[in-house]
Amino acid sequence: MVGLKRNTIYFERGGSECTDSTLVASVERARELGITHIVVATSSGATALSLLDEVERQGTGAKVVAVTYHAGYKHTDSLTASEDVISQLASRGARVIATTHALSGLSRSFSEKYGGASIPEVIADAYRRISQGFKVAIECSIMAADGGAVSTQDDIVAIGGSGTGADTAIVLRPCNMNGFFDMKVREIISMPR
Repeated sequence: MVGLKRNTIYFERGGSECTDSTLVASVERARELGITHIVVATSSGATALSLLDEVERQGTGAKVVAVTYHAGYKHTDSLTASEDVISQLASRGARVIATTHALSGLSRSFSEKYGGASIPEVIADAYRRISQGFKVAIECSIMAADGGAVSTQDDIVAIGGSGTGADTAIVLRPCNMNGFFDMKVREIISMPR
């Protein structure tokens, strides 16, 4: 059996200072693999705008899917990204998905009220053992698939982070929430150690 040798970027710590390297490596890997969709977690929209800049700089033509918090996540009835930023993203060809978190959703309300943890929250915590951004990338890929923005039949690059910016990127075959066990993580492009 012959294996493939690939480079993975390991950051000493996660955070927004890793964003530029993560985005460059993500777009490069998408180009190398012929991947047509890159999913990125974004709360304000800044990371998604930076990803669009990198896609344009490298000339890959990859489609950007920006996944953000559902309305009311931080402030009642409001998205975390402004209408102006959402318009900028859309005008540059990005698809914006604002929806409930796949790995917490409604179950978080019950956990907060009654205690304990739900199965999705346990899965999320297990992914955090790899990195917070790994959990976010997985979750956003499910949210993008459930929103119809990516196919569950094709590999994508998914990018997540640890609060702001991006420090983790993976290649995966996404799934819908009701097909969770069909997801396949193929490669880690970058992550904090």
